[in-house]
Amino acid sequence: MSFVASTTTPSPEDSVKTRISLDRPISPKTIFIFLLIIAAGLCFTAWSIYQDIHQSGAPVTTFLPFVLLAIALLIALGFEFVNGFHDTANAVATVIYTHSLPPHIAVIWSGLFNFISLLFSLDDFGLCFLLIY
Repeated sequence: MSFVASTTTPSPEDSVKTRISLDRPISPKTIFIFLLIIAAGLCFTAWSIYQDIHQSGAPVTTFLPFVLLAIALLIALGFEFVNGFHDTANAVATVIYTHSLPPHIAVIWSGLFNFISLLFSLDDFGLCFLLIY
C-alpha cells in the first residue's frame, strides 16, 4: 500500500474566498456588546473601591484622590498600550520578514503571548495581579 501526496496547489482565488472580510463596518450589535462589557468593568471597579472604603471605615471627604487615581491609571494604560504596539510591531516584523509564520498567525501569536507575559512577568503588573488575586 503506498500513499501518494497530492501535488495540487490551491489557486489564489481559493485563498481569497476563505479570508475574513475586515473591510465591512462594525455592526451596532457588536458596538453595544463592547460598550456593555466596558460599562460592566467600570461598575465592578467602582463597586470594589466603594466596598474597600466602606470596610476600612475611613470617611470620604473629597473625590479628588479618586480623580487623580483615574488620571494616573489612564496615563499608565496609555503608555503600556503604545509600548506594546511598538514591541509587537518589532517582533511581528522579524517573524514575517523571515517567513517563519504567515502574517495573520504572527499577529495573533504576538498578541496572545504579550497578554500571557503581562500576567506572568515580574516587571509589569503581572506580579501584582498574581499576588492580589
